[in-house]
Amino acid sequence: MQIEHLETFGTIVICDCSETSISDAIEILQHTDLPYPKAKKLVTKCSRTCCDKPLRLLFNMVEFGKFDLEEVANLIKK
Repeated sequence: MQIEHLETFGTIVICDCSETSISDAIEILQHTDLPYPKAKKLVTKCSRTCCDKPLRLLFNMVEFGKFDLEEVANLIKK
């Protein structure tokens, strides 16, 4: 699947705890059928809520197949 702007935004770290990038998170989420809480723990390897909003948005984007990585990046900056 071709994801627009992956080169630009893919290297942004979505979770400081695990230093998981957006592209790593997409890769992990595309290969799991776990519900969000367990998928989040798989991606971040933590249970903190610091990255919950951008990761939940990314989880939904993977589920529906439409990506707006600029929006994810903006949530990470907040």
